[in-house]
Amino acid sequence: MTTDLPRVFADGRGVWRQEEPGQEPWGIAWDEIVCVTGAKLDVVDAVYTYLELAFEFGKWVEVYADWVGFPEVVRAITERLPGIRSSWYEEIERLEPRQAPLTVWWRAEPGAAPDCYKVSGS
Repeated sequence: MTTDLPRVFADGRGVWRQEEPGQEPWGIAWDEIVCVTGAKLDVVDAVYTYLELAFEFGKWVEVYADWVGFPEVVRAITERLPGIRSSWYEEIERLEPRQAPLTVWWRAEPGAAPDCYKVSGS
């Protein structure tokens, strides 16, 4: 039996994730995203690419490249976030698992953090 979960999707309101059947999708609204960071995670038998979409208050929504809907979310991020480079996801894909996460976009307005990890405290 195949499953469509976990999944991630984007709509006019933001980016949402759902991990389990019956779980209400949760996520982040477009206007709440202060920065986008990506990295590679080595879990012994696989390497996963993931994104963190950070809130101003230091928390984030994490989504993984192997989740259903991920390519559509990458396209939506490229279209919705002003000034993000068209090559942003390719830059993340070139990372090695032991490299530091790469911040590819941050909200350009007063008070927005230029580095997601300064926001998140990592």
